Parts: sequence; C-alpha cells; structure tokens
Amino acid sequence: MKYVNNLPHLSTVLCSILLLLSLAACSNDTKSSVNGNLEWTDGIKAVVYIESPKVGTLLNLRGIAGKGVIIVKNDKQSAGQTACLSSPIRLAAGDFGGASIGIQAAEPIRLYIYSNKVKSELMSGNEVVSEDYVITDHSDAKLGDIKIESGLTLNYGFVLNPGEWSWSSVFGLDQESVLCEELAAL
Repeated sequence: MKYVNNLPHLSTVLCSILLLLSLAACSNDTKSSVNGNLEWTDGIKAVVYIESPKVGTLLNLRGIAGKGVIIVKNDKQSAGQTACLSSPIRLAAGDFGGASIGIQAAEPIRLYIYSNKVKSELMSGNEVVSEDYVITDHSDAKLGDIKIESGLTLNYGFVLNPGEWSWSSVFGLDQESVLCEELAAL
C-alpha cells in the first residue's frame, strides 16, 4: 500500500496565513480620519497614517498590513492657507520578531516623509520600498527620507503602495483636496 502524506506543506500554510492577513487588512475603511495632533513643520512633505493595521505572526515571522491615507502638502497656497491632497495608501511590513501563530490588531502607524523624491514617487503611483531610502525613527535627531513616528520600529522592512483596488484609483480620481490647517487641528 502506498503512503500518502495528507499534511499541508509549509508553503500552503504560509500562503493561507498571508491571504487571511491581507483580507483582514483590506477590510478597513480608507476614508478614516487622522487621529492625534498632526504637526506640519517646514520639513514634512507628507504623512502616511494607517489607523488599524493587522499583525500576523507565524513562528519567527511577523508581518503587518493595512490601508490608510497619505496626506501630501502642496507647495501652492490659496488665500494664505496651504492646500493638501489626501489619497489612499497600503502598507506591508515584516521582520523576524514573531513568537507565535496568530492575527491581531496593531497600534496605528504614522510615517513622516521628508524627501521630495519619496513624495513624488508616491504621488506618481509608484511603490516605495524602505531598503531604498534612509529610514529613521522618533528617537533619532536626524530626519532621513522617512521618519517612523509610531507603529513600527527600525527592524521592520516595509513597502508603501499608493492607491487601492478600485476604478477610481486606476483613473487617478481618488485624491481629495483638503486644507492642511484643518488636519493639524484633529
């Protein structure tokens, strides 16, 4: 009699967990408000805010995925107020800090973008990979291209992918004009 292994392969289990993680992250509403104090200093070009990311762990692997908004500061001013553009963005991050198997909610992620190159890449619809830029965190005195304000550590590698899976994103209709001063009051 021939032996048949009915146990799922490790790759099947990994794919299943990543699929569940991505589905859970995609169920969030991208039109959420930016909580907390958003302080626009002269150096900040954009802010990425992921309100409710999901964390999935599988033994030593840990991944974070979520949808949120990117708020980009325009150089144009109208009636003395700085105009900003808000559009949806997705984030995927990972490291080797897992200790169990599971999916749970994580704290909100806030990234400050100081680089004009990163800003223009994201506004052009191109993804940004953390390996290609200087990443700092809130404890660093230097700014870097992207500064992690909350939700991630420097151990994480991450990808920012502008847009969402909708026709409005394909045709570039998902950007909303907002006043930066109104966002700073939230």
